[in-house]
Amino acid sequence: MHDAPADDSDALAADDAGVVIAAPDDPTFLPPRRSRWHNIAVIGGHDEDDFDLALGYAEAADILASHWIRIGANDALPVPIYYNYRHAIELALKGCIRVAANCLRRDGVTVSHEELDKFLSTSHAVEHLADRLNQYLGRLKVEAPNDRIDATTQETLDWLHQMDDKGQTFRYSRVKGGKGKGLVRARPHQRNIDFDAHIRRLSAAAWMLYGGCGGLLDAYAENQAEYEAEMRSAGW
Repeated sequence: MHDAPADDSDALAADDAGVVIAAPDDPTFLPPRRSRWHNIAVIGGHDEDDFDLALGYAEAADILASHWIRIGANDALPVPIYYNYRHAIELALKGCIRVAANCLRRDGVTVSHEELDKFLSTSHAVEHLADRLNQYLGRLKVEAPNDRIDATTQETLDWLHQMDDKGQTFRYSRVKGGKGKGLVRARPHQRNIDFDAHIRRLSAAAWMLYGGCGGLLDAYAENQAEYEAEMRSAGW
């Protein structure tokens, strides 16, 4: 049984004009609508990709994490925060893999579109995604240390994979336990953790993959495009 919701009078108040406003200690109260121009969100479209979604999940995780740090411990938030960071990291890895694959193709390396699409659509394992990205980075014409994921981020990815190897742990309270085991608790033992340290570690990894590795690959792709344009203009 869930506890009955608190009396609305504890969380809501009204100003002199009768407009309902949030009590100062109620962070969950949704503010009034502003104007029709502020009520529009744009999603989807031809240009939406994994990097766009990774950015959104990373920002959402940071917003929640910042709230948790400022306001104090709230045990309802850690699992959703973990999930948002993990999904941001998964999507950033997939975005980097796609860009790296395109860069390799322009370098003359054969990378099957069909095999890659199947891999990315079926794999949610951070370890496998990181391995594939490292393989591709190692085949690009870049020098160390940019020929693989940096050591600090790689350590975080290995740690995250140990916590959630299939992308299910932070989505549900019960997950598949393997052959013949049925559903088992995702977190069977209650623990006290230094969640602040976890937040900062995951945030750093998400942004390094999105902006660091992703930025490197974008620059590589731009250099390829410029070189190809120069070759065409020179008649090659």
